Amino acid sequence: MTSRENATKDSQDPAKSQNADDRKRSRSHSAAFMASLAYLFSLLASAVLGVWIDHRSPGTSHYAIVACILASFFFGALVGFSEILSRYRDEPLLAAITEAGLAYLTLNGLISLIAFAVLREYPDKIFPGLQKDIFLTAVTAGFGGMVIFRSKLFTFKSSDGNDYAIGPAIVLDTILKMIDSKIDRRRATDRQQRVFDAVFGIEDFPSVANYFEASLLSFQNLSQDDKTQISSVIDQYRKTTNWPNTLKVLGLGFAFLTIAGEENFDLVIFNLKRFLLSRPPTAPQPQQPVPPQPNP
Repeated sequence: MTSRENATKDSQDPAKSQNADDRKRSRSHSAAFMASLAYLFSLLASAVLGVWIDHRSPGTSHYAIVACILASFFFGALVGFSEILSRYRDEPLLAAITEAGLAYLTLNGLISLIAFAVLREYPDKIFPGLQKDIFLTAVTAGFGGMVIFRSKLFTFKSSDGNDYAIGPAIVLDTILKMIDSKIDRRRATDRQQRVFDAVFGIEDFPSVANYFEASLLSFQNLSQDDKTQISSVIDQYRKTTNWPNTLKVLGLGFAFLTIAGEENFDLVIFNLKRFLLSRPPTAPQPQQPVPPQPNP
């Protein structure tokens, strides 16, 4: 089946579309449930911390304590979101609202709450100027909590010459890497399904590569690094990669999705199929007549 014939077909049949909708609905329900749990757990932790601070600082307003605790949690979650934003460029919001993404944000927020409690308990030993300013304590704990808990108490040098950091950074980095890997696997699953359903059966790689390069002009603020990245992928597939054209189109789809995001990618693929459909079909090559074989 040619690329022109595949362009006239729907990207998904009704059964596949129904299954995809069911998967999305199930994932959205699961994400909503995890978000509710994270929200309730955060409120519980904030309430416990508020009661503790209230007993330690009887002269401070209850509303100020609660507001600063929630602000500290929010600032910490914002730091976690910025890390997700830097790692998953195509759809950082979708990466953040997955179960693992919400766990990542919640863990960052809880670390900020712990840092907030530590700063309130030992104000003179860490930052003396924060003793009388509870909001500045919340800001410091929210944006600097990860720095505090990723610190190294000391470095141990083993007999093989390798250095090992001893401190809370060991446990924290291991947990954060595990959660980040889970986010990456989830996003990879969604990306594989979207790109495969979109470009399956398209074999005209030269036309696809030219159209993707032309569609880059629709971006007004695309960085030179992103342009170089997609151009290098196209050049590699044109010159050195020995993959079949269907796999080249698939790989190019992944690279373009990273730059464009899901909404723009879907529209580009839709217009690409219209572009392939508008091109005149390639005339079949006439078969050469087989000369008669002489009788022995």
